[in-house]
Formats: sequence, C-alpha cells, structure tokens
Amino acid sequence: MLRIITRMNIGGPATHVVLANRGLADRGWETLLLFGTVEPDEAEVDLAATTIPMERIPTLARSIRPIPDLRSAVAIARVIRRFRPDVIHTHLSKAGLLGRPVALATSRAVRIHTFHGTVFGGYFGATATGAIVRAERLLGHRSDAIVALSDRQREELIDARIAPAARIKVVPLGLDLERFAMVRDDAARQSARSMLGIPADALVIVAIGRLVPIKRLERLIDAFAVVAGRVPGSLLYLVGDGSERETLQARVSAAGLLDRVTFVGWSGSTPDWYAGTDVVALTSDREGTPLALIEAAAAGRPVVATDVGGVADVVADGTTGFVVPASSVDALADRLTQLAQDPDLRRAMGREAPAHAIRFSADRLVADLDRLYRDTLAERRRT
Repeated sequence: MLRIITRMNIGGPATHVVLANRGLADRGWETLLLFGTVEPDEAEVDLAATTIPMERIPTLARSIRPIPDLRSAVAIARVIRRFRPDVIHTHLSKAGLLGRPVALATSRAVRIHTFHGTVFGGYFGATATGAIVRAERLLGHRSDAIVALSDRQREELIDARIAPAARIKVVPLGLDLERFAMVRDDAARQSARSMLGIPADALVIVAIGRLVPIKRLERLIDAFAVVAGRVPGSLLYLVGDGSERETLQARVSAAGLLDRVTFVGWSGSTPDWYAGTDVVALTSDREGTPLALIEAAAAGRPVVATDVGGVADVVADGTTGFVVPASSVDALADRLTQLAQDPDLRRAMGREAPAHAIRFSADRLVADLDRLYRDTLAERRRT
C-alpha cells in the first residue's frame, strides 16, 4: 500500500496517515508513505518519531508550481514502478491531483483518495475553485473509492458530483486516545498549569491549530473580548502559528486584550494544553473532522465550535460542548460565557466527552481501512 500526502505539517492528516500505516503494517500490509514539503509558515511533525517507511519528495508542496509539480509527478511515477503497490491512497488536495493521474498512467493499483477537508470554497478565488472542482470530478470518477471523514462531508461530495455516491465511503479520523486520557484529573490540570505558566485560578480558553484565514480566529478574539468583560480572570491562549499571526495580534492589541490573550506558537506538548484548559474553542469556516475537538473530548474538556464540516459528528451539542452558527460571534460569546461561568456544567460535559471520542480510536481507523482496501481489491478482481 502506497500512501501519498501533500505534506506532514502538524495536524490531523499527518497524525492520521502515520497511525494508519503503522496499524496496517501490524496487519500484514507492506506500506510506504510519500510526502512533500511544508509551507514556510507551517511546522512539520517529528519525522524521526514516526517509525514507518517513508520518503520525501522535496518538490511536492501545497502551492501550485508547474515545474516543481511536474518533477513531483515524475518522482511519484518512479516510486510506483519500483514499489509496485496494490493500493495507492492519496491524502489532501495536491497529492490527490498529482498522485491519481500518475497512478492511472503507471499502475493497475486500486486508487483511493481521502478528503480531509474540501477546497470548494474559502481557500481560492472563483476561477481556481471551479478548475479544482472540475479536476476533482474527473479524478473522482476514475477513482476506485473516495473517502470522506464524516457523513456531512460525504453529502457535500455527493452534492458536488465528485464521484458516484456508491464509491464515496465514510472513514472517520483515528488517533491515539490514550495519551489524552492521562490528563483528565485535577492533578494533571495543576501540573500542566504550573509547567505552562498558566495562573492556577484563571478561567482558560484554548484554541489549537494553524493561524490561517480559514480558521477565522478573529471571530474567537471578538467573542473573547465579550467574555473578558463578563468573566474577570479569563484568559485566551492560541496554540499554533501561521500567516495570520500578525493580523490577529494587531486585532488583540486594538481590543485592549494584550494582557488576556497569549500567542503560544507551536507546542510539542498538546496534551498538557488540554490538561491546563477549561474550554477548547474552534471557529473555522470549513473543516473535515477537527483533530483538536477529538483530542479535547479524549482529554475530557468541553468545547465551543462552529457548525461546519464534521464538527457535529464530534461534538454532542449540549452534552459534550456547544455547536454554534459559524456566522454568529454573539452565539460564540454567549456559549463561551456560559461555560466560563458554570464550573458544574464544564465538569459534566467533560465527564461525557471521552465516551464520544472512542469511535475515533486508531484501532477502529486501521480496521476500517483494512476492510476498505480488501473490499475494493476484491471488487476490482470481480470486474
């Protein structure tokens, strides 16, 4: 099984592919992961700790660059001819747009692509988006299977006519939940706050992820300005980095929140941030299945998140957190305030959350992919 991903930046897709390949190897699959180069404002995962067969294609990157993209296609073709995979599984838009045509031209392998999110809106202009959708339709109808991360995303792909509905399968994200189960108790909270320099008695809201336009963190800053006025001692920590950092810092300064909002940058100890927080927030315009919300649930932390992508598949609204309309900063501020002012509600939601995270386990992910690959190979042989 050859897996190709655009880049291994810190986030859900990189975690997903590493766990998948590691688990599939335990089930007897010979695996290889091809990956490209992160963008200048992104952080790459610790590749030395991945312990799976993998190769970098230096010219493969998220941005569209005709000559490097051609070189990437040639490099992928060489690996396919050498490795001779039975299954070629691509992840993220660029790897799918390059990898599937090369696979079609050079191999009889089963072709599968996973949409971790979609780029049908919110990323590019109308002309580029239209071209991408047309390309995705062409490739989707020539793929043996398309993987969506949630039922809502599957419906979006069907509505966009990306592939025949029967070929679009739902395989939710999976991750190592145990590392977050260890941070649920009060002792872990106190230890994390001491280590991270968080005041012991503060009400803490944390957002973890890239600081990029699609994440719409200006909504969170505007909502937190309301929360800060209602809840003395409340603090906001933004864990991550990206192209919007300076713009967001300027917004924080203009709102007079410099002493209440901290830009942490990338952190290698995300379980500690979940341990040290009271509420996890996500304010994106678009998502596949947000890794941060699964991690928050596994860590027993309530969340407030915008109702986009697979968010509603992770957050049980009113039970493990709140889901709010993406367009309403007022709703976001009100729900954050409600949790900030009600410690009993926070604890109750935190107790419920881990049970809702179980379906996102690594074992379930590996079993789903193993079944998908074997079923798709069997279908190919029948036809």
